[in-house]
Amino acid sequence: MKKILCPTDFSKTATRAMEYAAFLASQAHGQLTLLHVTHLPLAETAETALVATEVVGEMNRDATDKLASACKYLQEQYGSGWECDYEVKTAFLADAVRNYVVHEGYDLVVVGSTGGGNTLEEILIGSNTLAIIEDVSCPVLSIPTNAHKPRIQKIAYASDLQDVDTQALKQVMGLAALTGAHVEVVHIEKKNDTEGQQKAAEFGRKIEEMFAAQNVHFSEIIHPDEEVGLKDYLTKTNTDLLVILKRHRSFFSNLFHSSLTEKLTYHSKFPMLVLDEKAQLA
Repeated sequence: MKKILCPTDFSKTATRAMEYAAFLASQAHGQLTLLHVTHLPLAETAETALVATEVVGEMNRDATDKLASACKYLQEQYGSGWECDYEVKTAFLADAVRNYVVHEGYDLVVVGSTGGGNTLEEILIGSNTLAIIEDVSCPVLSIPTNAHKPRIQKIAYASDLQDVDTQALKQVMGLAALTGAHVEVVHIEKKNDTEGQQKAAEFGRKIEEMFAAQNVHFSEIIHPDEEVGLKDYLTKTNTDLLVILKRHRSFFSNLFHSSLTEKLTYHSKFPMLVLDEKAQLA
């Protein structure tokens, strides 16, 4: 996680995401780029096009000043040994983020996430976060408005007992090593049955043996509602970061199907790191 991209609209939610991005960049001795994206509105005539261009130009100049101040503040807060720069682009947000990831080699995107209500800010930030998660192959760290100050001491990886989880966990271990975090692997099962328990127990032993040096533990939670069961676990264990794996077959399957992922993204009080399944199998 040497090159980190953090889109911002200067909202409270985006500000908390910038703090997390700076914290991780400082831990990795890496590079953080703050990105602000403006949209050029559609214009029907040459006159309205000129006015729109002038308005966007003024917005970009204002954003540049704010980004410069944000970079200075973050570097004062998180010390030396890492870089902070900024960019202002006129584009669609998800397109701009994807281009940076594909062409500039950014390996982590940190973005604010809110929602669950009907205000314009909640709708826009929530939908933009999901668009970025869907659109890029690198890890995306989603930071909710009410997240605590940057702290990653306990990480929970939500597993559906697939072999690809072992590859994803190697990436999680890299993050844990940066922050000194302890990692727990948790599986939520809807019903209590012998076959399911045996499968989970075998998978748990495999994981704990494979990552014995990192002292990783496995837990199975029986709960009829996956979302509630997972959130109860995160709250009771004082987890700082939830990690899930984005599935490409049927979008998100099982625990990671789209409706649940949207709920977690929109409502969660916990920072959430979304890893891409295809990237683990590459």
